[in-house]
Amino acid sequence: MSLLVTGNNSPNDKSDIVDDSASVAKWTLLSRITGFGRVLLIAAVLGPSYFGNLFQIANQLPWILFELTVGVLLGAILIPRLVPHVDRGDLEAVSRISSGTLGMVFIVFGAVAGLVMLAAPIVGAIFGQRVDPEVQADFIRASLPLILLTAPQLVGYGIAATGQAVQQALGEFALPAAASILENLAVIITMIAYAFWFGTGTALADVGLGHLLLLGGGSSAGVAMHAVLQWWGVRRLGVRMVPSAGWRDPEVRAMVRTALPSSGTALLNGGRFLVLMLAANSVAGGVVALQLALNVFSLPVALGAKPVAYAVLPRLSSLWAARNEVEFGNEYGKSLGLAALVAVPAAAAVAGLGWFGAPVIAFGEMNTEFGRQLIAFSVVGVAGAILGETLHQLGVAGAYARHDAVAPLRAYALRLVLLVIGAGVAVGFSEGAALLLVLTLALSVADIGSGVYLHRQIVSPLPARSYRLNTSISNTAKATIFSFGIAAALAIPVAPFTDARIPRLASGLVLGAAACVGYAVLRLRPDDEFANFLSGFRRKEQDLVV
Repeated sequence: MSLLVTGNNSPNDKSDIVDDSASVAKWTLLSRITGFGRVLLIAAVLGPSYFGNLFQIANQLPWILFELTVGVLLGAILIPRLVPHVDRGDLEAVSRISSGTLGMVFIVFGAVAGLVMLAAPIVGAIFGQRVDPEVQADFIRASLPLILLTAPQLVGYGIAATGQAVQQALGEFALPAAASILENLAVIITMIAYAFWFGTGTALADVGLGHLLLLGGGSSAGVAMHAVLQWWGVRRLGVRMVPSAGWRDPEVRAMVRTALPSSGTALLNGGRFLVLMLAANSVAGGVVALQLALNVFSLPVALGAKPVAYAVLPRLSSLWAARNEVEFGNEYGKSLGLAALVAVPAAAAVAGLGWFGAPVIAFGEMNTEFGRQLIAFSVVGVAGAILGETLHQLGVAGAYARHDAVAPLRAYALRLVLLVIGAGVAVGFSEGAALLLVLTLALSVADIGSGVYLHRQIVSPLPARSYRLNTSISNTAKATIFSFGIAAALAIPVAPFTDARIPRLASGLVLGAAACVGYAVLRLRPDDEFANFLSGFRRKEQDLVV
């Protein structure tokens, strides 16, 4: 059976950036909802415990290592190499470069996964250093099987990222955004099965091999399904993607040369999450609460900045290849303004309404006074990071579209330095839930500071542009202040009635709805970016003909 995609395969032939961003955002929303449910179930089943910390660390470690070894920037490196061939309709060249890249992925990520498995006892000991001495031995003992089971996920992430990049270069954005739903569902099913067979709130001393096989095997199966679906997505577009000797291909070698400074950027980006997890592991349940907060933070980024960055990267690459710097600057400014439509109000919502929403997402073993406090402090602290990550996502797209790997490297170095300083302050001068608040605030400061720096590196060398980014951001900020002013006024009379979960949830929904209405009143005009963005959600996806 073959599949034909009716529509356009060239970035220059596709509809505007709004349609593509909305296409990504629609499927990303469902992916993030299932991802949030996945983290909620982990928290509910394992609770604010060191066992919960351990599973989150082992499950996140392959992704962090993927980021440390260029992985998260793989698309930004590969797409600009593919776009010129896509514009010429040369799918044979696309297949050749894609297959060569996949071959390099198997070698690099397979080697890293093997090293991690060999060093599993050392890795477990490192993460166990700041654990309560009473459970430290059990923590290290249980970490070994989990790390062995989850380390191969690295290769799966490499396959998935390569397939995702190839599809985006060909103008397909829906399936790459939706494929991770399978991974989330696999973990959700795993956690339900775990609760059924082993119960909830398992102490580290009671953890056996069966517990670890189910958790590690289930999460790794989800990554494998994600990778297979992304590979199939490439295949249905008429591109062959099978591992080949990429080092023999001059274009793949050129991409590898770009990847060398990018590996430093990826190392710095992945190092950020290692710092966060090491610091949060000082508190029982700290990594679990931090992961919940990072899911709250990543949702508006996934619905705003990432879809826009995915959609604009092929366009920016084409414009830069055509030496059209003025239009390059306009397209970059429009994309950042579009991303800000989600980022600015979302950051205000997380910071201003976090007190209402954070305790509501504490379920099962996490639903204790201490667990709710951990979540609330973590969620409020990450609000500013939404703005910083938006600048990073668009800045990286702008830099890699013009084959500049140095600017992101400097920005990510600045971000890691600022975060390490903040994490040191958090661990040295605070404890318990206060430690997580200081840690997440440090994350926000580091993200905003380095994001502003990266943005300046992109726009400073460009000639004058017709698009007025400052006006767009100003209008978004004004609408946000107005809408959340309405929400704050409504919060005063309802605050005394929000002690229980249901009243808290209801009041949070009311305040959120009021803020959304206020925002739409100021922004929803026919010629407004916000109206255009919403209209993109109402347009149908391109049909698939079997």
